[in-house]
This record gives sequence, structure tokens and C-alpha cells, in this order.
Amino acid sequence: MKKPVRILFIVLCVVFIGVFLYSGYKIYDTVFAPGGYYQSNKNAQEVQNTYVKPAEATAVPVTPTDAPAETAAPAESQKMLDDEVSPINVDFASLKERNGDVAGWLYCPDTVINYVVVQTEDNMFYLHKDIDGNYSSYGTLFVECMNQKGFKDVNNIIYGHHMNDGKMLAKLVDYSKQEYYNQHPIFYLNTPDGNYRVELFSAYVTDMNNTDTYKISFSSAEENQQWIDTIVAQSAFQSNVSVKPGDQVLTLSTCTYEYDDARFVVHGKMVPIH
Repeated sequence: MKKPVRILFIVLCVVFIGVFLYSGYKIYDTVFAPGGYYQSNKNAQEVQNTYVKPAEATAVPVTPTDAPAETAAPAESQKMLDDEVSPINVDFASLKERNGDVAGWLYCPDTVINYVVVQTEDNMFYLHKDIDGNYSSYGTLFVECMNQKGFKDVNNIIYGHHMNDGKMLAKLVDYSKQEYYNQHPIFYLNTPDGNYRVELFSAYVTDMNNTDTYKISFSSAEENQQWIDTIVAQSAFQSNVSVKPGDQVLTLSTCTYEYDDARFVVHGKMVPIH
């Protein structure tokens, strides 16, 4: 082997070894390092297994109805509960002892979405922290800090990461397909104060700074109706869910990558249940 060729061969070997070592480091850092995918998923499973159990009695799963809720934020004593029972029981007393920021639990049957939801004074704290305050690539699902505590607004917003391993709120983007909506039209939101069936009625890509999508309250029924009409018109799927001014809405938001600062959002009507 001629000397120039040998030198080139050595240089290439060094480059390939460097690339291999760097790739190995990135895989370790992303997946296996403390707070990486493996540990974050393990921690999420531990929280699920500790605090969430199947309900002892559940009604037959329902499909979305066109029955409207009575008001946007009814007093607890005035809520008319649907006959359905949430399919999960959450030990909120113990969970809130672990973390007082716990606001609820989000669950979608036959999907990976089965996670605790928190709320604090800003929207940054839980981006990369688990419920124990440790670093986590998954972060924790959290409620918009400007929302009233207890899911009392007309539009109640939950944010979560779109993880490359399909966890957290990554599956929201599948609601761009009618078939996926048909298979998963319902979420459940359990809270310390009551449970909800969330009947999905709209999903679309939007900008993170779209003030219409993330509007929390409305000054009139007309303004509320205009908002409903706008988000329904954008929906990637069609549904039979009827939404009127005053109905409470749960908005789920995650990153998507069609363009810079793109978000995929899913809206659902909150129906109080047992």
C-alpha cells in the first residue's frame, strides 16, 4: 500500500471511529442516561402502576353524543353527571401527597396515553421534569398556567411532548386521519374534583402563537360560537359531536414538524361523568 493511500485509510478509520463513538454517546445520552427515554418511561410506568387502577364497575363504552353540557363552569352541586363511570380510578390523595401540583389524569383507551397531569405557576417548569422534580426527557403533561385550577374555564389546555418513541402526546398527530379518530374518539380526564368523558370534535395543525386556538375564555356567547365554528372548520376529521357556547372544552397540544413552531391540537367536549 502506497504511503498516501495508507495515510488516507488511517484518516478515514479515525473519522469512522469518531462518528461511531459519537453516535454511541448520543444514543446513550438520549435513551439510557438518567432522565433519558428508558428512565423516563420506567418512571411513568411506576406512577401509573402505583396510583391508577381499573374501575371496579364501568358502563359500556359510549360513542360521542350530541347532548350539550349545561354550562361552561357549573357549580359542583349543579353538575349533571352522565351515567358512564370512568374506566380508571386514580388515588389522588396519595398522588397529591407526592406532588401538590397534581391536577388530574389523562387517559385514552387502547393507546399509550395514560399520564398524570400537573399545573404550576409557569409553563416551563415541567417541560423536562417528572413529578418528583427530576430531569426527564418526557417531562410531565401540564395545564396552561393561565387556566383556572380545577378545569373551570371554557377552554382548558394541556401540553405535552411529542416523543420520538411514540410516548406522551405523540399519538395526537394520528388524529389527522379519520380512521384513527373513528378508533379513538374518546379521552377520559379524571380530576380530584370529578371525572370527564372528553368527546373529540376537532384536530389540526396550528402555530404555537395562534391566540384563537389557545383562547381560554370568551366575553359573549357569540364570541364563543365563532371560536367553535373556527376550530371545527379546521378539523382534519369529521365527528358528530355537537358543541355549543358554554360547553367546556379540553384542548390537547403537542409539537409537530410541518414548519417552525407548529403544533398539533385536539379539542374535545368535556362531559361530567361518575
